[in-house]
Amino acid sequence: MNTVYLLANLSRHAVLCHLTLDGIVTFTRFASHLKRDILQPQPINESNPATPPACLPEHILTFLGTALGIPLNAMDDCWNILKEHVWEMPLTPLMDEDYETFKYFGWPLGITATSIYPPNDCCLNNNCTYRNPLKKEYHKKAVVYTDHLGVQPSWNTSLYCPRCHTSYHKNYSVNNGNRTYYSGVPDLIQVREHQFVETKLVFTWRANMLFGWFSASNTSRVYQASKTDDNYFQPSEWSLSNHLTTNQVWDAFVILGLLEDAIFRGKLLVVPHTGMQSDRFKAAMEERNEWIVLNGQPDAVRHACDRCMRIFLMPDGTFRKCQAIVGDGLSMGRPCCGVFKCLKPLQNNRHRFCPEHTKLHDICTIVDCDRPVLEVSVEDPKGGPPKIVKKKTCSLPLHQQIETKHHEQSTGAFLYKDRLQHAQISQPVDSFSQSRRVPEQDIQEDFESYTAGGQTGVTVDVQKNPGSVGVADEIPEPCPSKSTAGNRTFKAHFGRRRTHNEQTLVRPCGVIFARATMFGAEAVSNFLVMLKNVFSVPGAQKPEHIFYDTNCNARQQAEKDPWFKGIGMCVDAWHFRNKHAVTHAYCQLNCNPAMYPELMDALAAWFFNTSIAEQTNAWLGGYHSMCREMLPAKYEFFLDEMIRLRNIEVIRRLERQGHHPRSL
Repeated sequence: MNTVYLLANLSRHAVLCHLTLDGIVTFTRFASHLKRDILQPQPINESNPATPPACLPEHILTFLGTALGIPLNAMDDCWNILKEHVWEMPLTPLMDEDYETFKYFGWPLGITATSIYPPNDCCLNNNCTYRNPLKKEYHKKAVVYTDHLGVQPSWNTSLYCPRCHTSYHKNYSVNNGNRTYYSGVPDLIQVREHQFVETKLVFTWRANMLFGWFSASNTSRVYQASKTDDNYFQPSEWSLSNHLTTNQVWDAFVILGLLEDAIFRGKLLVVPHTGMQSDRFKAAMEERNEWIVLNGQPDAVRHACDRCMRIFLMPDGTFRKCQAIVGDGLSMGRPCCGVFKCLKPLQNNRHRFCPEHTKLHDICTIVDCDRPVLEVSVEDPKGGPPKIVKKKTCSLPLHQQIETKHHEQSTGAFLYKDRLQHAQISQPVDSFSQSRRVPEQDIQEDFESYTAGGQTGVTVDVQKNPGSVGVADEIPEPCPSKSTAGNRTFKAHFGRRRTHNEQTLVRPCGVIFARATMFGAEAVSNFLVMLKNVFSVPGAQKPEHIFYDTNCNARQQAEKDPWFKGIGMCVDAWHFRNKHAVTHAYCQLNCNPAMYPELMDALAAWFFNTSIAEQTNAWLGGYHSMCREMLPAKYEFFLDEMIRLRNIEVIRRLERQGHHPRSL
């Protein structure tokens, strides 16, 4: 609309002639910001988003009039004059002071600065014949966690199609008990029924996790301390809390990762609409985890660059390529079933056994004892009826003494330092934990044995977990034995067993090719199986060289498998020089990297960085404190997502440094 014509119409009005230019601009900014709120109450014939409606809804009219000081009897004329201008103007961001205006004049009328609507006001079901704008709506109060504006109250509006019975929400549609997320990444992510998070804020949280090992607990605390303004928004004003929880941070992380995965794979994310929020994305994460196993990391499988692939000239004048992979293990893990080699997940992270072996919760935890656990009655300190508590050992007095000794060993203030050393935690999950009591150490980090006999009664011996070391074969746990001195030694599993380590395969350039969870010791046979599996995914090419700390053991087993024919299996230069005995003839003759001239450059230096896996695992180990209590679906999803994000950053860095990253 011509500005001169617009101003002329206002100047001829007895009341609106006093409207200032700032008032006109503010009216336009507010009204354009409320377009969906203006259109939704209109009749169907007035709901064309390309045309402004003839009249404003009563509550919008009242808000604009009182906020701008325009008499309500002049608001209809004001809208008639400015509506074309408002509809033509692009959406202008609100100013900081506008939010205070919305608070004092809009909130009492049910109008907020942030409004949440589905992206479309019509039914998107291709099989539905209803094509009119949807007018059956539901409103819920919500809060939005934003990056620059803190916590904002909002109204969340969903629409309902009367013909196909599909309801449409901000992020997804619901039909037949399933949520189908729209394609793409939205500007807001719904993390709970009444809570939304600004997507650019989720990107920031994820970057903090990637580059700074920031936990979800500390993320929520930082947001609460730096972004929440209690003077602006009090929970009592909106009947909803303004506190960002750890679970909401995790939900935002998971949903964003699943949406990006759906975009990459050209599909829509579908999850159950009913059930518990904690279980809603479990199947989707498991499906994504399985896809990674079958197809590999998307940016790593076909990757090559000048730092991980070498083209060299052979004496006969032909050119050959040489790609290398470096393997290493990291001592970090998650709770798993207490039955050795059982791969079934725990039902929750408080259990020691999976559902298939859940009856073992009622069997004495002393190795080779199959008696039922002792049940004792405990008085309720609040005066309620006594509770039946199950011990972890049977009624044998000696076994009860062992359990008592275990509790003495695994509780108390001294355990803080011990737990940090066990878990190799570089930073706590919650830097401001309010816990006054150290919980019992219920993860089987180290190996405990108990000696009974003599004047000292029961004594405990703790052997440190040897960590991630390649061994020739897995050694079964010995049975309880009787020493020559007459003392008996017992083994017990009071805590939850955890997976042994994470095995990584890394390109010398830093791109992480694959990761796998080892449930038992890092046996070289398992390492060889992992190699065959990950290099059998579509698009993968077998490497010409594999570097591994204990390749002297691995190569002897690999010689029996034709899959490894023609692949060099060396120990990296540092471990070969410092960790492998010169008297080990097989190692010196078959695993010396100097045997392969293509591994050295023109200056007789090593072409590939064969320490890259240990360097990468130092980064991956920073997540131990964050994921050590996760169940399998979330654990695998989180680590795979961190690796995917890291690979993206590594490839960007290689591009900037001129190493020509490419796909084969």
